[in-house]
Amino acid sequence: MPLARCLLATALLASPLLAHANLPTLEPEPGLQAHGEQNGERYRLQQPDGSWIELSIPDEDIGNPPRFSVEDYDFDGHADLAISVAAGMVNENYRLYLYRPAQRRYEFLPMPETLIGSLSCSGFSGLERKVEERALYSHCRGGPRWYYDALRFDDHGQPWLYKTLQVQDDYSPDYPYLFFPLFEKTFDPQGQVLASRAMNDDGQPQTWTVPATRLYLYQQPDESSRSKAYLIQGDVCEVLARKEQWLRIRYASKKGPLERWISLDQAYDLHQRLSAAPHPDGLQLSASDFSDPASPLFSLGLNAKRSFTLEHAEVHLLFTAADGTQSSHRLYAANHRIELKPGEGYTLDDNYIEQRGGQYLIYHADEQQQDAYVPFFPELAPGRYRVRVALTDPGLAAPLYTSEEVLIDYPPAIAEPTSTP
Repeated sequence: MPLARCLLATALLASPLLAHANLPTLEPEPGLQAHGEQNGERYRLQQPDGSWIELSIPDEDIGNPPRFSVEDYDFDGHADLAISVAAGMVNENYRLYLYRPAQRRYEFLPMPETLIGSLSCSGFSGLERKVEERALYSHCRGGPRWYYDALRFDDHGQPWLYKTLQVQDDYSPDYPYLFFPLFEKTFDPQGQVLASRAMNDDGQPQTWTVPATRLYLYQQPDESSRSKAYLIQGDVCEVLARKEQWLRIRYASKKGPLERWISLDQAYDLHQRLSAAPHPDGLQLSASDFSDPASPLFSLGLNAKRSFTLEHAEVHLLFTAADGTQSSHRLYAANHRIELKPGEGYTLDDNYIEQRGGQYLIYHADEQQQDAYVPFFPELAPGRYRVRVALTDPGLAAPLYTSEEVLIDYPPAIAEPTSTP
């Protein structure tokens, strides 16, 4: 026997002014029935014992009448009722009424307040049953992305968060082009994370390619847990989790899947990737001597032996202190397409280092090509530094470095202007 028998009068539902329109009739158990009625703009449901309850309708957009669906939403073998209303162009809000066999009646199911802060969708939205997972998925769209929450139900018919797609806004400019905005997380009934993995906008697991020649693996996101195992440049891994400067990865080794942590500081240490060999893409980078505080001009030039295009170039400064301590600083992203022709030079920058408000800045237009200044120096201890410039781009086979280093004293003796132009 089917779980439900839906008796819909489409013509009546289209007109909210008609009273006592027929809504779905449900058979939650053999011999028991419940059915709904419409009276003007109000809806109610008659329980199997003959009593009535008022039905809650999601907030409506103009011209979007409610829809009624009958499915086993909590996977207990009994027919439940869902009421949905289109919200905007793509989203759809739901109200759920679950059948409680112990009471032999339907009850409204609110989203538990304990879950709301953990959901990517604010409530029940765009519902989809996935029988193979025994999970009820709630889908919603925000901006350019679709998100989802997957709910399972305990023995008391209460939902708990089984899986969700979360935004993790942890973009770090210190690691070029490393950005994992979406993570799918799977939980147990107590809310503990069982699994995690980075996802792309197409719903596929996101991978990461090792950029360093040799990259050691760690048991925990801690320097003291380094193992003897390592990955080499070009190895492709699945991204499982991100914790500050650490990345948990899964690598398909010959002995089976290997899950470990790697240090992003080590993976993207531009100091260690410097090579005296000619750049494989035939590019050259040069920088002016900007160490003279009387004329603190920063000039950066680029030339190529063949045609080349850079789409997302970033400029980095590499500092080496007198005691050998190394640090790096992302100066800026070029924010425009760079097309190079063979034998022709290209000026990336030709600006002055300035002191403004106690900071050392350089002019660089933002992504909207509006006037802006960016910090030229990171937080450095006073002293003398060797400085080298590096250029990165996803299209480059390797980072591009200036052949020369500049010696500079920090803080530089750059006077602050008495007036702001």
